[in-house]
Amino acid sequence: MLKSKLIKTILALTLMVSLAIPLSVKAAGSNNIIAKYPFEANEIYVMDAKTGQEIYQKNAYAKRPIASLSKLMTLYLTKEAIDSGKMSWNQKVPVDKHLISLSKNSVFGSFQLKKTKQYTVKQMYQAALIASSNSAAIALGEMVAHGSNNNFVKMMNNQAKSWKLNASFVSASGLDNTDLKKYNCIVPGTGKDAQNLVSAHDISYIAARLLEVFPSITQWSSKSTQTIGKQTLVNVNSLLPGRTYAPKQIKVDGLKNGYTENAGLCLTATYWSHGRNLIATIIDSSTIFSSMAKLMQTLNSDYTYSKAKLDSQKFVEKKYHILAVPKEKTTVIWHKAGTSGTPKIQYIQTVKNGEIKKGEVVGQALISLTGTKSFSVPLISKTTTPGAVKKKVDKKTVPKKSMVSSIGGAVESVGTFIVAFVRGIFAEAQNIVAKL
Repeated sequence: MLKSKLIKTILALTLMVSLAIPLSVKAAGSNNIIAKYPFEANEIYVMDAKTGQEIYQKNAYAKRPIASLSKLMTLYLTKEAIDSGKMSWNQKVPVDKHLISLSKNSVFGSFQLKKTKQYTVKQMYQAALIASSNSAAIALGEMVAHGSNNNFVKMMNNQAKSWKLNASFVSASGLDNTDLKKYNCIVPGTGKDAQNLVSAHDISYIAARLLEVFPSITQWSSKSTQTIGKQTLVNVNSLLPGRTYAPKQIKVDGLKNGYTENAGLCLTATYWSHGRNLIATIIDSSTIFSSMAKLMQTLNSDYTYSKAKLDSQKFVEKKYHILAVPKEKTTVIWHKAGTSGTPKIQYIQTVKNGEIKKGEVVGQALISLTGTKSFSVPLISKTTTPGAVKKKVDKKTVPKKSMVSSIGGAVESVGTFIVAFVRGIFAEAQNIVAKL
């Protein structure tokens, strides 16, 4: 079983590195979108990284094993912990013997950890991102969750839930429980064959959130190699500029690729088309880089975007007039080349029956266009309602109590205490009598 699995894994990695020729896909019907776009992947999602607009999708909302694409959530939560001051880039990352053993596995290890060395958060982050190190990803997760792999996986699921994603995680690395069992990394209560299950849409959304909090991550993900100590991290992404499958007129910043037997070949990439930053994900593909290059180039030639101006709005909340301004005064909407790009814009107040502070999201500008999926731009309040901020007590206006009233209040409090005390004793006595 292990030998068979090893052979399949080596074959898959060979595909990734040698860039196998894509398989042909046939579909009936000249108007069939699959016939027009014979992409090899079973699940595909492409979105605008800034607006979140869906540009293209194929089976993108079905939960699937996603292999190492899972690390995008781990990297997001790690960056969030750094930004909140819970850890720093130069901090040393604790590593136990199980992770050291995992790092030396010929199939699962891409960055060997040594007992005699200590590694910083930055080094482990780069190892997880560039070389897809499973040990580094798990170690980072444990550090974020104060030494608990189980708690970190809970954090991953809680974060997905807070974003309203239909995703389930059992590991920080993307490895299945069948691979993790000998390394003491299985979360109790998960099945022996359990694996991370996330849709192409959801992992693309996670990538967008990661880019939002860490835009400069592409300075690392676009590197072909990175040296840490005496080891060289190798980025196998052949879509990067200068590589074999780098698409024409498109700049790819890399991001994350993955493979397991169940997930197949997977890739989430960030790239630039017509001056816009897009995110594309393919899952369970027969090839990886050739498929993604074809996807990028096809959409680059078949799609364009138009600009839409957004207006400020005046909402009424508890008789107060709230000025709400769009997060962006101008947005873009993608559509098929040659079709109208004039969208319908609907302004919606989302906060009702509540106190509002300046800077809060109080509404959405819903943007829709025939043939495309609608998306929204937040409307931000420029107004604070009077009840939203607690009034500070002006010490000068607080009347001073006279000594007499103070003493009277104290006597009253003591009297109340004595009465309550006597009543308590009497009630207890009644209970004792009743039991006799």
